[in-house]
Amino acid sequence: MTNNHDGGASGSPDGSGPALTGIRVAVVAVSTTRSGAAGSARTRPPWVAMEDYAALIRERTPIRPLCVPVTTGDPHVLTERILGLPTGVSAVFVVGVGHRESASVQREVTERGGPVVLTELDVLTAAAAAATITTLRRRGVPPRAGRVVVTGASWAPLLAPVLIASGVGDLSSWHQRDAEAFPLRRLMEHNDVLIDLVGCAPEGAAVGRTVAVPADGFPYGALVLPGLLAALCGHEVRTLTVEAVAACVRALALITPTDQLLPSVDDRRLVSAVARHVSRALGHPVPYRDQR
Repeated sequence: MTNNHDGGASGSPDGSGPALTGIRVAVVAVSTTRSGAAGSARTRPPWVAMEDYAALIRERTPIRPLCVPVTTGDPHVLTERILGLPTGVSAVFVVGVGHRESASVQREVTERGGPVVLTELDVLTAAAAAATITTLRRRGVPPRAGRVVVTGASWAPLLAPVLIASGVGDLSSWHQRDAEAFPLRRLMEHNDVLIDLVGCAPEGAAVGRTVAVPADGFPYGALVLPGLLAALCGHEVRTLTVEAVAACVRALALITPTDQLLPSVDDRRLVSAVARHVSRALGHPVPYRDQR
């Protein structure tokens, strides 16, 4: 069943241009017994997250969201549902799908000429990378000099290339099987930031220097999604590139106060900053005006 929750295309508090009015995106939520967040149990069910993301898009942009709840994570079935969406849907945002399944869906939809497909993992990757940059900054370490360790890197395959594109100079992966030969606490004596994607880091391994993706990904995803959609929609974009995600990282890091890990979701500059940086990275006209 497909529920249409379009709502009105009201004006955005971030000052959007007219180009986005009338554009539609689909928010697809996969709710199965296996749905879960990267590295930990999901605390916000996918269909609830779908409604929350749709409300966020409606409130922050003139884009009209269409909610599509589904009950299977089978990549082929999901691909057919996406390709069967109404004509004119510019982008699809998928919640509740693991990284392998989402990569398969993104690849097949692209090959068959469908709309650009984004996943919650993509926006969480951008937020985690931005939190890494701000953690380095708070320690007085330039990204190129930063040494970052990632646990469970396979959960977020885009993270490493995005961090490299964001200027991080030294990345290494750590697995629990390495614990005996390379204890994580000892490893972190010679590294600056720990990104713990699977929650396997022992307590105290990197106090004040650990970035983790929360079990409820919505607060992190909400920082990225409206601005990213505003930049991608209306330009016939078919794939989400590393450069676009790295542009989100730059935007978040630039507007994060020095005493915070990430900006507030209520920061009026947030949507316009992300949209501006992504649009510039892709060579598109900037759809949002600056808000000071």
